[in-house]
Amino acid sequence: MPPPPRPPAEQPRRSHAFEHLSAWLTSNTGLQVVDFGGVNQSNLDFLTGLGHRLYADDLLRAADHFFAAKTGQKEEERYSAANIEEFLSQTLDFPDQTIDAVLLWDTLQYLNPALALALVERLYRASAPDCRLLAFFQPASPTLSGTPVSCRILDESTLETRPRGTPRKQQTFNNRGIEKLFQRFQSVKFFLTRDHVQEVIVRR
Repeated sequence: MPPPPRPPAEQPRRSHAFEHLSAWLTSNTGLQVVDFGGVNQSNLDFLTGLGHRLYADDLLRAADHFFAAKTGQKEEERYSAANIEEFLSQTLDFPDQTIDAVLLWDTLQYLNPALALALVERLYRASAPDCRLLAFFQPASPTLSGTPVSCRILDESTLETRPRGTPRKQQTFNNRGIEKLFQRFQSVKFFLTRDHVQEVIVRR
């Protein structure tokens, strides 16, 4: 039997959006940071090294596990308003205005649309004034599917990314769609990368 295929090599790349966020994180201390890419020692070391507190959770994995257990043959039945509220209450149990920074990475693009909208609304409530959110949006694919990435922080401007999991259904957002998604927030700043990933910094 042939050996299993090796995972793709990790690809370091400069992120201007993360560089922008890092400058703000460096100028502050004692902030509450949320990382929705899961537990990652590199990210933990970087953020706690700046004097911040970190809460990390793999939101995609948590959502897959939670909603797979819900009854209903149709997606809209499983992702009912009641089920979404239950999931967010378990996963994002922060008092209002207590989160100072959020690393969303590309999470929103791979969530059920109703869940993504509810998550942004919950983050608005939980985020403190002047909170910063970092989000990535991959370009649309012909098959409307894509593979989420895992992001490791190497330094204040460099991330190491690699695919995680298998291809899954992908929401696509143009600039107007992203602005509408974060319409309650104070501002949305765009950073376009060479590989056409749309990087965004959202300010509460």
